[in-house]
Amino acid sequence: MKICGIVAEYNPFHNGHAYHISKTKEILGDNTAIVCIMSGNYVQRGDLAIYEKYDRATAAVKSGADLILELPLAACLSSAEGFAFGSVELLNKLNCVTHISFGSEHGEINDILKASTLADDNNVKQELQQNLKQGLAYAVAMQKAIEKLYPDISELFSSPNNTLGIAYCSALNKLKSNIKPITITRQGAGHDTEETLYNMPSASFLRKLSSQSSYLECEKFMPSTSFNEFSKAIKNNTAPVKIKRLNIALLAHLRRFSADELNLYCGGTDGLSNRLFEAIRTQTDFYSICEYAQTRRYPLARIRRAILRTWLDLPCDMPVTASYAKVLAVGEKGREVLKIMKKTCSLPIITKPVSVNKLDENIKLSLKKDVLADDLYYLAMPDNKMHIAGNSFRKTPFIL
Repeated sequence: MKICGIVAEYNPFHNGHAYHISKTKEILGDNTAIVCIMSGNYVQRGDLAIYEKYDRATAAVKSGADLILELPLAACLSSAEGFAFGSVELLNKLNCVTHISFGSEHGEINDILKASTLADDNNVKQELQQNLKQGLAYAVAMQKAIEKLYPDISELFSSPNNTLGIAYCSALNKLKSNIKPITITRQGAGHDTEETLYNMPSASFLRKLSSQSSYLECEKFMPSTSFNEFSKAIKNNTAPVKIKRLNIALLAHLRRFSADELNLYCGGTDGLSNRLFEAIRTQTDFYSICEYAQTRRYPLARIRRAILRTWLDLPCDMPVTASYAKVLAVGEKGREVLKIMKKTCSLPIITKPVSVNKLDENIKLSLKKDVLADDLYYLAMPDNKMHIAGNSFRKTPFIL
């Protein structure tokens, strides 16, 4: 049996995600298990997942995935490079994964592999630093460096899924991993657009529909199994989860910090902490803080992540690597993978709350931070009854 990793957020799981899984199995063969590394309750764009992680994992397993493991919290709220490295490093520590599959606009793995080596190119590093000194954001600075030095593949750095694919391959290089990458040409709408090509819209389009109380319109863009879970969460009043419900809580916490203290969570020495410090004192909600702080140098996603990292006490130097493998949902083939993992995985495997009692004290400290993050996430649910602490201890993995 081949075991293929897929990194995703499934926020929510839609037709494009189902297509990715089916094409991956078509390429690797039906006897392939799909192990997904999925963001938990916080996502890489610097936001809360629209509905909670166990329900999203259930939807994914019912819609074609075999095993869902949670991505470390620090990786969820990192740059593309940190997000990718944390995901790939977890897959690598399972010591049984044979492939990783990701979507890309380009669709040619050899070009993506070539591009993944350029981050260590000395000429690229020098050009990148020059661009950063001009006040460009990191992603833009890197793209311009590649355009100048390697124009034949520079277009790869202009599309979000290509860029993330390059980051996955770069992580494989750094880890000297034996996992083989494959890429599936992305179909349907582009990232963060409102197109609905081939009934495969972006997840952001579906989130917008649900926030407008038009979630029934999402049904034609999602597998029925996934839509049923999403619909159930909305009917149960546990979705959609909205960050605006945390405005007062966020402001009350953020205004305790000096600019120097904020820099622990902003990263770098480019002045974002000063900009954010001013925004926190002159604006009154999450969205206006982000809008005020955003500039050409400070992209919106970075600002959003900095705010959430401050709120959750996740300093930028916190490792994105996993200290345990937490199971969120399991399918039939997933049970076979779990049996293999018990023999090969170099991490403790958490399948239910009682598993925590057997963990090393240092690992328990890491888990404690995750539990707090989940408790704070639940405060953004529409149902006030869900605002109590400890919900993560009441959840167990879905088993198909």
